[in-house]
Amino acid sequence: VAVFGAFPITVAAQATIAPLPTSLAGLSLQFNGVRAPFIYAAATQANVQVPWELAGQTRASVTALIGDQTSTAQTVSLATFAPGVFTVNSQGQGAVLDAISGQLISPINPAKAGVTYISVYCTGLGPVSNQPATGAAASASLLSQTITPPTVTIGGVTAGILFSGLAPTFVGLYQIN
Repeated sequence: VAVFGAFPITVAAQATIAPLPTSLAGLSLQFNGVRAPFIYAAATQANVQVPWELAGQTRASVTALIGDQTSTAQTVSLATFAPGVFTVNSQGQGAVLDAISGQLISPINPAKAGVTYISVYCTGLGPVSNQPATGAAASASLLSQTITPPTVTIGGVTAGILFSGLAPTFVGLYQIN
């Protein structure tokens, strides 16, 4: 999730290794007292993984901590599913790749019906089997598959799904093939 606010951070920071840190640029965020792993932190935005420990809850109290200062708690709604496809540019191009070549599917590299296998990179697909620890990368050898398979439509036609789960070696990134 992206958390927007006014954080006393002068230089933006990005996590570079897994497991993700629960503090970045001196900032920590807590959801119901559980520290969230950081992907990115800047003066007005922090991107974090909602902790797996909150599964099944419908609301959470979020606080920001920096140094000895704690923000006023804000209540946010939680949902089991909140799917969203990541984009790769400001025009809204989805993070959809040719699963074989790894090339971005685009007007200059279109998918071919019945021929092209695609990978869609997204978020919010809910619980998985073989769930990694909060902030840890998904295993490359023991896949973490979604418990509830999503429905994917392309041009209004339902697509067959070969895999739906966490992208191996990434933290909190879902992949649908």
